[in-house]
Amino acid sequence: MLEAKILHKQGLRKSEIAKALEVDRRTVYNYLNDKVFVDTGASRGRPRGSVKLRPYLDFIEQKLEDNHFVSTELVYEKILTMGYMGKTTILGDYIRKRRKQLMDYAVFRFETIPGHQAQVDWAECGYVWENGVLKKRHAFVMKLGYSRRSYVEFTTSMAQPVLFACMKRAFAYFGGIPHEILFDNMKTAFLYDATQQRWVAHPKMLAFAAHYGFVPKRCRVRRPETKGKVEREIRYLRSSFFAGLVFDGADIATISTDKLNELVLSWLGRVDGKVLRELGESRQERFKKDYKALQPLPAVAYDHREDDVIGVSREADFRYDGNTYSVDGVYRGKTLQAKYDSDASTLTLYHQGIQVKHIVLEHKNAGRKIIDENDRKSLLRVWHEDRERCQRQRHGQAKRKRDRAQQTNTVTDPKIYDAVFGMPPQISCEEALA
Repeated sequence: MLEAKILHKQGLRKSEIAKALEVDRRTVYNYLNDKVFVDTGASRGRPRGSVKLRPYLDFIEQKLEDNHFVSTELVYEKILTMGYMGKTTILGDYIRKRRKQLMDYAVFRFETIPGHQAQVDWAECGYVWENGVLKKRHAFVMKLGYSRRSYVEFTTSMAQPVLFACMKRAFAYFGGIPHEILFDNMKTAFLYDATQQRWVAHPKMLAFAAHYGFVPKRCRVRRPETKGKVEREIRYLRSSFFAGLVFDGADIATISTDKLNELVLSWLGRVDGKVLRELGESRQERFKKDYKALQPLPAVAYDHREDDVIGVSREADFRYDGNTYSVDGVYRGKTLQAKYDSDASTLTLYHQGIQVKHIVLEHKNAGRKIIDENDRKSLLRVWHEDRERCQRQRHGQAKRKRDRAQQTNTVTDPKIYDAVFGMPPQISCEEALA
């Protein structure tokens, strides 16, 4: 349904969407209108198979999806245990026809037209010393299918927010967005649904894809023609870029990630100008057609940061990833909303939707205490205000207590005592004593 909606957003007609997704036009109508659609049999894009085979087509399709060259005998033995009563010839005929369809479609699909597809993958690229810690380094690679032009960025994390941030920078580098992006088997893009027994796009990846208007696709296992372009780029990165650095005597582990990203962008610029022998054109020349077919960048970038909640202490500070940070004194004892950017290693704090502070985080578990001088002054000012307020409250309470005492402490006429004790009026002290 997501693919149909994204393609419709890109301007394709229902018939074109149906052809691209290999489903009936009525199915596309139901998808676009959020109507429940129950598939009562095989889709029109595949052979229906015999009556005996039909109950097992979903299972067979899943196996063919995972591997176009799956053994017919293995599938036959498995569906026998599931209750299949037919012969292996029926299954073999179906698998041969379906395999040809998938292969033909793969050739059409993945030898792409301009602007249609990009491939994304990660590559391990050794280690680097950062802040006294040895970290594993990775290379993010996005390669356009038609022009073969690539974007490469080195990171020390493959977390999902980092993936989204790298993709956003790749889109900006190309100046547009391909209609379809093919991912390797990464959990940040696709998850395995045990209930449905199939791979499904990660919910956050779906939200990211819907924002930028591309269709996320997962590489099929053991299908080199689907992801071969990006894999060749990774091999080329190692054999050319890294080999060139080593040849010049550089120790790659001592080169910072920022510096390495500067070097690889310069290398990509030289690579783009070389003529591709098999195509007779350079990447830069072919990219002209790619660029015209790419989708435009959205006006607002996707917010890839992770939500968090921060509790501020009475001293107007908080701990995060093994370090202590200060905030303005007015927020002591309060709860703040936070946006964590693992790509830039920053934390942005909000109170009631208003940004109150942006923090560049220290190295994790460094045990540092970072107190801003302005926050310290603010805390002292708040303390003085609190003390003055408490003094005013105490003075007010004392005054109210005195006022209540004066209201209840009335002066009594002495004649009342005379009446109580029975003393006659106007009697002298001598007479009373006598």
